[in-house]
Amino acid sequence: TKLIEWPTERRLCCHSAGSMTWDSNNNLYFAVGDNTNSGGDSAGMAPIDERPARDAQYDAQRTSGSTNDLRGKINRIHPENNGTYTIPAGNLFAQGTANTKPEIYIMGVRNPYRVWVDRQANNTLYWGEVGPDAGATIPNRGPAAYDEWNRASGPGNYGWPYCGGPNVAYNDWDFAANAPRGWFPCGGSTGPVNNSPRNTGLQQLPPTKGALVWEQHGGSREWPALDNPGGCGSPNHAEVYHYNPNLNSPYKWPQYYDNKLLITEYCRNWIKEVQFDNGNAATGNPTIIEPVVAGMSLIHPIDMEFGPDGSLYMLEYGNGYFSGDIAAGLYKINYVAGGRSPIAVGSATPNNGLTPLAVSFSSAGSSDPDGDSLTFTWDFDNNGSTDSTAPNPSFTYTTNGDKRARLTVNDGTGRSGTTLVTVVVGNNRPTVNLGGLPAGGLFSWGDNLTSTAAATDPQDGTIPCATVVIRAALGHQEHAHEEGQGTGCGFTINTGPVHAGPDSMLFFVLRGSYTDRGPVPLTGEKEITLWPKQWQAEHFVTLNGPQVINQAAAEGGKRLGDIQNGESVRHHPVSLKAITGVKVRVSSANAGGVLSFRFNSPTGPEVARVTVPGTGGWDNYTEVTAPVTKPDDNTHDLYLVFTGSGTDALYDVDSYTFTGPGVGVPPTNRTGEIRGMGKCVDINGGATTDGTRIQMWDCNGGTSQRWTIQTDGTIRGLGKCLDVQASGTANGTLIHLWTCNGTGAQQWVSGPNGSLRNPQSSRCLDIPASNPSNGRQLQIYDCNGTGAQNWTLP
Repeated sequence: TKLIEWPTERRLCCHSAGSMTWDSNNNLYFAVGDNTNSGGDSAGMAPIDERPARDAQYDAQRTSGSTNDLRGKINRIHPENNGTYTIPAGNLFAQGTANTKPEIYIMGVRNPYRVWVDRQANNTLYWGEVGPDAGATIPNRGPAAYDEWNRASGPGNYGWPYCGGPNVAYNDWDFAANAPRGWFPCGGSTGPVNNSPRNTGLQQLPPTKGALVWEQHGGSREWPALDNPGGCGSPNHAEVYHYNPNLNSPYKWPQYYDNKLLITEYCRNWIKEVQFDNGNAATGNPTIIEPVVAGMSLIHPIDMEFGPDGSLYMLEYGNGYFSGDIAAGLYKINYVAGGRSPIAVGSATPNNGLTPLAVSFSSAGSSDPDGDSLTFTWDFDNNGSTDSTAPNPSFTYTTNGDKRARLTVNDGTGRSGTTLVTVVVGNNRPTVNLGGLPAGGLFSWGDNLTSTAAATDPQDGTIPCATVVIRAALGHQEHAHEEGQGTGCGFTINTGPVHAGPDSMLFFVLRGSYTDRGPVPLTGEKEITLWPKQWQAEHFVTLNGPQVINQAAAEGGKRLGDIQNGESVRHHPVSLKAITGVKVRVSSANAGGVLSFRFNSPTGPEVARVTVPGTGGWDNYTEVTAPVTKPDDNTHDLYLVFTGSGTDALYDVDSYTFTGPGVGVPPTNRTGEIRGMGKCVDINGGATTDGTRIQMWDCNGGTSQRWTIQTDGTIRGLGKCLDVQASGTANGTLIHLWTCNGTGAQQWVSGPNGSLRNPQSSRCLDIPASNPSNGRQLQIYDCNGTGAQNWTLP
């Protein structure tokens, strides 16, 4: 039974959904993200681009800032037994209030990742909220990004996209004039005014509320325990622990944590406790924040919950993107007084193959936090009997199936740890290879990236390329947003405009995958990372000597400084295919020195060398250039090695940009027919008069059916543009030919299922009634993925 639904726009990423939970009154809370892209011209600040020709997904005022939209909200409803729902008392807007949704409980949120309700404290609501991308404050525009953990004992407006963190205002930016209009009111008795043309709700918004605690890109003065100098922030979950003295459990967490708020961070891999001035998480002011299980290695915690046994259950995403990493799993964190349990880690080589399958097992990585000696017990068929006590035994499987070998490690004090190792017998994992692009290849934003994928499998025989899937994702710090998918026969993704400011570490990920037809299916995968040509120097992997310096004049608000002779940094693996040179933004109040780019190690092959001059001051920047001479186009770790004379700091490095085509291809105009439902888009009678009908007609190869898809977003025929009549935005508005004029009525974006969408109206080019009879004039209509909106472009 469908309980409730709301629209979502999928032309661009991001933030389309969140989580659900219940309160003690059986009310359902569901969080929905702002469904807005934080890139474009927002510079990592508030995405409030109101320009008519811009895609609506660059304006969060239509969702988070709208009182008449369920997106960018935490909504609250009461499901009924008959499959409907009612509105609980106490939501933000009373039922019947014009231009509002009564389901809204919390508005003004961006990416509310996890919500949790404390049923023991009057249903107080908590959530973690991932903030925007700005790594530094931009004068007259807004603050460095805030990531938040929030608390609500009642309804409210938490500010996005007008305010962030502790009610800090953004400027009402005029994207057309590229100028500020004035700061939004945040934290006052009245809220901001939403005058976006895309707003369907009230203009006057409720007063805004600030976050409970926050981390800020570039460092948090208020909460140093949440200091985030690297800018990688993903607040996730918040939950209060309630100690139960009557619970008979050896694993329950101790009374010390009673009524303390635990918060998690996906990107930075930690759990921390928040203490309150009155000892009450629901009503107190936060005072102290301290680490929890600091010695435990977490791999991207994505959810957690205290169980009925008093243990903490932690869901971890693992490494990689959309790939089902082996480290992903549900983990149980017990409290054990007087000592800690050992940690079991097991692996199998090989972990798939045909019978008889000889497998070497390993317990490498198993450990005891207290340093106790370990003993090992292996149960290869998981039937409860001990098959080996060797730390690294071997075993041969003679029957097919999905086998689970159990490793138990004991520390001699009565404590143990257990893990399962999966071995698939009777099937081989497919092998997938990506073609066309080298791992670590470099591109420019706006380029097209084209790849193919092929799979081989001993049991499946020849594998058609159409059955191999390629997915593309835009990487951002430690997470990624899926951007599209295609088949191994050939897939092209446009990298689009830069997603965020220069402080953000951005990249593209391509992953090919194929799942075979075995009795226990196995999936083979191949993933590569591609990097933009311009890198900030502070986005290193390892640092040997230099320091990260906060400096507003640096491109991302930071640079590498205090560089001494012989020091180095390692950056990510790269391929310099089709790269011919490099330019580096540097400064020096001293004599400068030499910067060497090398492969594989600080003493490896040199691929570029630049001489850094003295610039007369640490904030006096200049660019120095050098050609690139590389041994091959393979993928190598990239090192920057710093040399010079004297004992003083040599120079600072802000950023560096590789030059040359790289592996991306700039988009070009394409000319040919536009086909749909077996016919062609046609200019009536081949006329060029403004207002000539655009219609469907039998394909005939004539000039009236020859269209050019321009890189400026227009579609042109006979020297004029495909145009929405009178710049209309309503369903059924007709399409005609008109002199090209640069308005939003003439902008078109290709999207999923072959759609052509007009960003100004957020509607798609459509064949009325799905009837492509000759002479049928085209229109715009709600994008619906049907054949009437499926176009084959040149």
